[in-house]
Amino acid sequence: MSNFTTVKLYIYDISYGLASSLGSTLLGKQIDGVWHTGVGVYGREYLFGSSGVSYTAPEEIHRQGLAPKPKSVDLGQTKKTLAEIHTWVLQKGTTNFRGHQYDLLDWNCNNFSDEFTKYLLNSTTSLIPEEILELPRFVKTTPLGRMLLSFLNKDPISAAQQTGNNNNFVDSPMHIIQTETASSTKFDNIPTRHCILPVMDKMKPRVNLIEQKCNRTLTPAEKEQLNDIHQLFRPDATYSPMLTREHLTLLISLMVNSIEDESTQIMMLEILQLLSEYEYVIKILSEIKGQESPMGLLKGLNDQPEQIQVEFLRWFSSIAATSNGRTMLIDLQDDIAPVFTESINNDSSTNKVKYEIIVVLHNLLCINTDMRLSFMNSISIGSAMVQYMSTPVNSNEADTFLAVFIALADAEKDIYGIAKAMEFDPDFYSSIVACQPLIKKIQANYQAV
Repeated sequence: MSNFTTVKLYIYDISYGLASSLGSTLLGKQIDGVWHTGVGVYGREYLFGSSGVSYTAPEEIHRQGLAPKPKSVDLGQTKKTLAEIHTWVLQKGTTNFRGHQYDLLDWNCNNFSDEFTKYLLNSTTSLIPEEILELPRFVKTTPLGRMLLSFLNKDPISAAQQTGNNNNFVDSPMHIIQTETASSTKFDNIPTRHCILPVMDKMKPRVNLIEQKCNRTLTPAEKEQLNDIHQLFRPDATYSPMLTREHLTLLISLMVNSIEDESTQIMMLEILQLLSEYEYVIKILSEIKGQESPMGLLKGLNDQPEQIQVEFLRWFSSIAATSNGRTMLIDLQDDIAPVFTESINNDSSTNKVKYEIIVVLHNLLCINTDMRLSFMNSISIGSAMVQYMSTPVNSNEADTFLAVFIALADAEKDIYGIAKAMEFDPDFYSSIVACQPLIKKIQANYQAV
């Protein structure tokens, strides 16, 4: 038996227990969870999401705070070698399980786990519990069920894939299985981009300090809501709450109206950045309207101190790193574009602030290349970027600027013509290795206009 290794199935309830409590009400049938699964073998967990097939350390998406603690089930022993597994995954990653084929209901991680476990254990029948595989088909036929899954449209695997190569989780990164089709995007042979997010210690936010810094007395209900938020950052948490609109509006309202200390405001923005990793939190944020909505706060951003502006834009970068967040920001683009264009053009805006704006656009446009701004918004932001980049940006940030420029210009080819007319020369950055494939693409398009 020494040549065999155990195959595990990791089962995550991404509703955090909500489906079990509400399922019979919404669906007319008791369901125990909304399931995502991964397959463990040789000390890795293999997953399928919107970036294709990937692997990471077992239960890593739980440690990242993207999913609850999974149930682990031993399925049996496999004699397949790691090399054989890698060959199978590569083959499936170019046929049945390419990233763009991923669909929450119709073709998801559970379908991959089903095929993968059959292969590993030489089985002709499914080894995945029937309730996991059948739930999407049942939900699709139920209007209220579709509403439930829309609310719970939190895909932790895709979120982990998109953020796994940023510096937040350097000890156990998410490895995307590179396939021969991995470069078949509008970036052609340019290496795949990954979300840029700030390096943050999830244990750092001190939610319990907020009450001390408030200029008013909190009600018992407000204290309880802050404690719910605090539980999400405690390694010894006694429960894992599902946040509501009331939690988020309280946090934002206190930051805006009741906290005068800049360092505490920055800490609260860091909390919002971390909470925005959750797709369901983004959905709640998108429903908040008025002056204390994310968009309402953005409109007054230029009046804030530099570090507040930086942390606020990093919050928007966290939003743009999620599927629901990209949809939210694209829907708000007519409000966002003028603010970003003005800030990039404004001499009083610092280079740090301008870079954080570009990072928001990077996470919005360069990860899911189907995301596009309208013609006018692309032209206004693209023109402002060209003018700014003509006085060279920091070499450590240049590839991000060029990648965003290409994303805008690929959507609206006129931007290449504008940049050429403004005599923007990307060759200035040719000494930077990361910029070289980006420069080649820009130069090729210059020749075409």
